[in-house]
Amino acid sequence: MLANAVATILFTLSLVTTFFYYLWYGANIVTYLIPVLGAMALVVLLLNSRGFTTLARVWISFLSPVLVMALSIYSKWVYYDQQEELDYFTFRIVVLGCCVIPWMLFSLQERTGLILCALGGLLVLMAHDPLHAAFGVPYPEDRLKLMNYYFTNIVILLTYFIMVGSLGFLKWLSEKNERINAELIEDLNLANVLLLERNAEIEAQNAEIHAQSEVLQANQDKLIEANRVIDDQRDRLYSKTLHLESELVKKNMDLVETNTELVKHNNELRQFSYTVSHNLRGPVASLLGLLKLVNTEGLSESDAEVFSHFRSSTFRLDEIIRELSQIIDIRHDIFQIRQKIDLRAEVQTIFTSLEKEILSHHIQLKASLEECPTLYSVKPMVHSILYNLISNAIKYRSPERVPVVSVASHDEGDFFVIRVRDNGLGIDLNSHRDNMFKLYRRFHQHTEGKGLGLYLVKLQCEALGGRIDVMSELNKFTEFTVYLRKPENVKQQMLLDEPHAKIFFDATANSTGVIWNGPVTSQQYRQVFSKALEFLRVYNTPNWLSDIVHQGPIAPEDQLWMFQNIVPEASKNGLRRIAFIRPDANDPHVVDYIQKIQTNVQRYNITLKPFPTPQDAFEWMIQENENATLHS
Repeated sequence: MLANAVATILFTLSLVTTFFYYLWYGANIVTYLIPVLGAMALVVLLLNSRGFTTLARVWISFLSPVLVMALSIYSKWVYYDQQEELDYFTFRIVVLGCCVIPWMLFSLQERTGLILCALGGLLVLMAHDPLHAAFGVPYPEDRLKLMNYYFTNIVILLTYFIMVGSLGFLKWLSEKNERINAELIEDLNLANVLLLERNAEIEAQNAEIHAQSEVLQANQDKLIEANRVIDDQRDRLYSKTLHLESELVKKNMDLVETNTELVKHNNELRQFSYTVSHNLRGPVASLLGLLKLVNTEGLSESDAEVFSHFRSSTFRLDEIIRELSQIIDIRHDIFQIRQKIDLRAEVQTIFTSLEKEILSHHIQLKASLEECPTLYSVKPMVHSILYNLISNAIKYRSPERVPVVSVASHDEGDFFVIRVRDNGLGIDLNSHRDNMFKLYRRFHQHTEGKGLGLYLVKLQCEALGGRIDVMSELNKFTEFTVYLRKPENVKQQMLLDEPHAKIFFDATANSTGVIWNGPVTSQQYRQVFSKALEFLRVYNTPNWLSDIVHQGPIAPEDQLWMFQNIVPEASKNGLRRIAFIRPDANDPHVVDYIQKIQTNVQRYNITLKPFPTPQDAFEWMIQENENATLHS
């Protein structure tokens, strides 16, 4: 519809232009050509009617600037001796206006079409003078004197970027809001489903009441006393129905209010997360740098202890900010990657974050993770599951006894199993089992909350291919058992699978790697490294493996680009070791090549080693990971 509208507008404007052109210059060949060229825009209507919508948009995006430029050249070729200064500006301004058409017709997700059409219009715009010169109608400086004429190119280019930049930002903002609206609609649809379920339950109760009433009415002649009882029951049931309907209206209002509050909190949380993850990185980095300058040898024992706590807290703050930044920038394909997770470290991190509540309420913590100290899964989800269960165990503690929270893990067939148990208030499962993990369901009203925690835990468990079970006895204990399905392959999780290269992540060695299958073009070479860098920025993997046995020759300028753009950025994001596979590493020519690479990466504190096979490389990286853990 938008392409049809643009085509119709262009055709209409060509008729308006013809009218004014005729008033100014009279009837001539250019006057007749303007509506003819404008009519070619109507081809878009034909293409769209036949279903060729993409071709229609490409046609109008390319056609508009090209035809205007062609008409400009032709008009000057016909009337070159009669040209005026303005003739070299008017057509260029029209071409400039045509350059915004691709930004109107293509979304930002259609990168290929948008970039090609936008570049085509820009090339036509900037080729104004060369094209006129090529066709023998250049700007006649001997007759038309205008100072700094060629500065027009700079003005036109600046105007182009003002127009395109503003329109591009508006389109980005609009499409972002559309995605947010879609998410909100999905949440509201889920809430509607829950309301429909509740309505169905009420309708079923009403149907049952109606059936009972019919049976009692059929026997009223014989059971007069029973009728009196039935009438009483009917009155009570009717009152209860009214109460339920009133409660349903109230629940609906609460749900709308909660959804509004949730949207508000989500927006505030996103803005807060962005501010924390981006604006605090600089001050924390400066603080870490200052900590390195402190001479701890001159501190007293008490000051040294305080300084140690200060340093560990600063490192933890930096880690939290990095993780927050990772979660904000994370992408869907990367989010499916399974990492090796140290459960002891995760549980200890959660205990530390809840330290204030633990100390103030004298919580006893127990962790039995020896049977399954590590697992492979999505780290942010596992952290969220553990945090919700442990924080709930603390929140719903019993005031009658010392609170005890225990976390245990073991390996069970196709699943990693985690149990979180407490001796708190417990839950009446006979009444609440069916509603345990539903949205906005709460079982203790004396504490704050929205009933989201267990619902999110269940969704996350299912997203990881698992489930969650619960055992509880009122006023005695509650035990949640989380089952997380083991991934089928943690060694070669594919991030990119193309004929020329495969990028994978090996969770056992915490390593990103690429297997080349050349020869590769410059664009493919840079695309692979740029994709790998995206992953490094999210997961900060310290190891990199490159199988270059079948890579083929790489242009020197591409290698220089890699050393100048990829290696420094990878180093900033935690890369410390590079292993590459070259069975011919002892060849004199290869030795020179290796030494050249080592010289480039050593300045970034990166160790580089060649290996004959990938297995040798992975064994080296695993050993280096263990050494780094021991040193830390």
